[in-house]
Amino acid sequence: MIKGTSRGIHTGTDGKFTLTIPNTGKVVILAVSYVGMKSREIGITTQNSLKIKLEPDTEIGEVVVTGYGVVQRRENLVGSAYQVNAKKLELMPVSRVDNLLDGMVPGMQVSKGFNNSDESMRARLTVRIRGDASLSASNEPLWVVDGAPIYTGGITGLSIGTEYTISPLSFMNPNDIESITVLKDASTTALYGADGANGVILITTKKGRAEKTNINVSFKYGIAFANESTRYKMLNASQYMEYAREAWTNAGYPISAFPYQDNEYNSYSTTDTQWHKYYLDTGQTFQVDLSASGGTKRMTNYVSAGYYTEDMILKGNKQQRISLRSNSSYTFFPGLEASLNLNGTYNINDTFPSTRTYYETLPIFSPYENDGHTYRLYNYYSRDNFYEYKPSLVKFYDNDLPERDQNDNRQRTLNASMNASLKWEPIKGLSATTQFVTNYIGTYEALYYARTNLSGYYANEPAGISRRSGVFNLNWASVSRINFDRSFGKHRVGALAGIEFKHEEHRNLNVSGYDFINDQIKEVAYVPSANVSGSSNTNYSRSLSYLGQASYSYDNRYYATVNIRRQGFSAFGEYSRWATYASIGAGWSIHNEKFFQNDIFDTLKIKASYGTSGNSRVDTSSAHGTYSLTASYSYQGNVGAMQSAVPNPGLTWERTYMTNVGLSIGLYKRVMVDVEFYNNLTTDMLTQSRVSSIISEDAVMRNVGKMRNRGYEIVITSANIVHKDFSWQTELNIAHNQNKILSLYEGITRSFGERVWEEGRAKNEWCLIRWAGIDPADGQPMWYDKRGNITKVYSYDNRVSDGRTPNPALYGSMTNILRWKGLSLRFMLNYTIGGWQYTSLDRYTLNSGYEIIEANAPVEALNHWKKPGELAINPRVAYKNDMKSTSYTDRFLHRMTNIRLQNIALTYHFPKQLCKKLRMEAMSVSLVGDNVYLWTPDQKHGENSYKTIMNSGYPMTSTYSANLSITF
Repeated sequence: MIKGTSRGIHTGTDGKFTLTIPNTGKVVILAVSYVGMKSREIGITTQNSLKIKLEPDTEIGEVVVTGYGVVQRRENLVGSAYQVNAKKLELMPVSRVDNLLDGMVPGMQVSKGFNNSDESMRARLTVRIRGDASLSASNEPLWVVDGAPIYTGGITGLSIGTEYTISPLSFMNPNDIESITVLKDASTTALYGADGANGVILITTKKGRAEKTNINVSFKYGIAFANESTRYKMLNASQYMEYAREAWTNAGYPISAFPYQDNEYNSYSTTDTQWHKYYLDTGQTFQVDLSASGGTKRMTNYVSAGYYTEDMILKGNKQQRISLRSNSSYTFFPGLEASLNLNGTYNINDTFPSTRTYYETLPIFSPYENDGHTYRLYNYYSRDNFYEYKPSLVKFYDNDLPERDQNDNRQRTLNASMNASLKWEPIKGLSATTQFVTNYIGTYEALYYARTNLSGYYANEPAGISRRSGVFNLNWASVSRINFDRSFGKHRVGALAGIEFKHEEHRNLNVSGYDFINDQIKEVAYVPSANVSGSSNTNYSRSLSYLGQASYSYDNRYYATVNIRRQGFSAFGEYSRWATYASIGAGWSIHNEKFFQNDIFDTLKIKASYGTSGNSRVDTSSAHGTYSLTASYSYQGNVGAMQSAVPNPGLTWERTYMTNVGLSIGLYKRVMVDVEFYNNLTTDMLTQSRVSSIISEDAVMRNVGKMRNRGYEIVITSANIVHKDFSWQTELNIAHNQNKILSLYEGITRSFGERVWEEGRAKNEWCLIRWAGIDPADGQPMWYDKRGNITKVYSYDNRVSDGRTPNPALYGSMTNILRWKGLSLRFMLNYTIGGWQYTSLDRYTLNSGYEIIEANAPVEALNHWKKPGELAINPRVAYKNDMKSTSYTDRFLHRMTNIRLQNIALTYHFPKQLCKKLRMEAMSVSLVGDNVYLWTPDQKHGENSYKTIMNSGYPMTSTYSANLSITF
């Protein structure tokens, strides 16, 4: 194709072509592309014949963005940075950005809360890069969009101030993203100082180019289902009644006093409610995006507008996002350029926060009264009478359906950001840039609990309860820097010097009231003032940093980079407010040496880096202390104050010492293997610790202990088949991380029920009583004591740590891309091998009948001991038994091994000739499946396994969608 024109030609099967070049007397640029190969542009003047050689496209992201105006070729990198470009992001789930990266980045894990334990359909996602680097401070990475750090929640990733958390990462339109770069070692994160220890994720949005305007419009519609094979299986009504009666009589209570006997209000014998069908339904997603990109030599623009809506499979949950973006740049004259990026999204979220009630509610209860449509608020049965049947009306708190349909639970959020910069380049390679960025997130949450259901009762009377909350986050930063990048023969020199000032501010307020006259009037102002209460909170922090970088390369063979950052942070005490972070890295491209002549290896490079990064993300009151002012502390009629947090003026930064060694090998110009080994040592870990009772009876945030993360990452990219019409590419990433606590304050072990912090062991290693099974003689549970002897006496002191942790042995993904002419097929498998998950879900439900009158049991509860000599997996059942069969035992540990077909996409690109006839540049249609299938080794049809409990009882959402994209 002749660049800048529509004149071009297809090659023959032998790769030969004939093309007439216009005789303009100027250099004509010929653009050559081929499926599975790297494109090339060649200048032509008077040549009659050409021999053009293309290389396989096995490398991803030739140019890598590392921040603060520094852009490097992948070959020149001495640090660890993995870049995901827009092509890889296409046709992936677009509800939120962090979920978009699940499985894509080696060494990065995305999960639902700690150990996938968040009991919510809209659970917060935790992102970990090379493991947990802290005990109590944030372990979340720093997110930066076009050079601007963005607010992603508090230290646990939760937005503080609202009743229900919606992640700010769901406020961005993924279709505006050009690339995402994940920085993982000291050479790439040291420039981010006290925010870099957990890794840094850089998002670069799309920009305009000095070319004709391109307009793209895309539509996507999908339907979502609850994956039935992953749904937690519970007893049906007949199974429940048989099981409950057995547990009742085994407890020594007469069957005549059994609580659930048919009456005029409840027909227990004929009711069989499958509660999941009332809570779960078919969901749907719809997205439309419109963007325009183009410009002239002086001005470039990228503008976009998008609308996204999702009705989730858990009824009552809906997300809507309206997004607008404008990225513009203007060149006043050669050497002086200004840019302005504006982004705004308006987000509406309806939430229904159902937890375990959707599967624990008894199947003999109906959600409706006998008329079949009025929601049931009471059931009629005998309660708290074990030897005599005395029924009464009992409030039906487990029926969440009226709360879903009658209450208000909505959040509206405005997310706005501005990024303005002015760049002056007086001479080639030298530039001075000043940049101002700001991000504002304002959330208004309106909750109303209706008088018509039990959540709206106050003092056992219908009252109506209203709560209004406002949360306002404002971040801004000013960066002034000088960049230098220049080649002198075989020498290339780079440098950076800058100063950065950041301000972070968080405010929230809420007010609530009760006793409304009806459910149409919901504002707090319309209730008696005595029934109104409220609170507010403000915190802010500021930091000042000086940063610098120097880099050098010689003849594309030897590379070296040095980084330094000096940072002061207002949230720390006067004795430790400043800290310095630095790193050094070096690389050697052996394949560019003259002595390296090899037909097998086309790439051979080694690199290494060492340095420090920090973690300052703790509660801003930890160093200074706080006082709470409330009427509860009143003195002589005046509002009083009481110390709520003890100050620690010596509190300082966590510091992580990072070592990274990498090896890159290219084989036959088809296969690229990248291997990295790392060792991260965190010192001065921030955590709550006891102090002398003279100072405080409460724990105080202190710097205590050391922890290490050590592991490796492997990325294998291969062009398996490269042919004119057909190609097949594969990318496999493998990661392993080993975590170990090296020291704690005075060596004191800290226990958290089923997990423990102990020197020499992994953070949150499981510490449980070993399960020995069921005694066939009497059906009683058995355990092992600390010495390994079987005992029937339960003792919390028999807990042991045996090396089982929530950290998998291996995790990663494999992506295959197959192209045939205009068709392409991409499928991505996400896998986890090893590791152990402790499931509180089993502990709550598989309790040998202890709470069977109050809550349903899983289907495997039927396999329990019934008579002497019988072998069973569950103990003898008895209501309110004291067998302790669920208390902190490894009976509920499950191996986390699983493989998930995360994404599959079939795309057809219409021929260019047809598009040209339709006056279009390009058109494609795609069929996409997300979370299509999940496999676990222990899965069994109709039974529960790790497959059904790994998401705390909620089924996996499988989505199938169709996408149409047109470019003009």
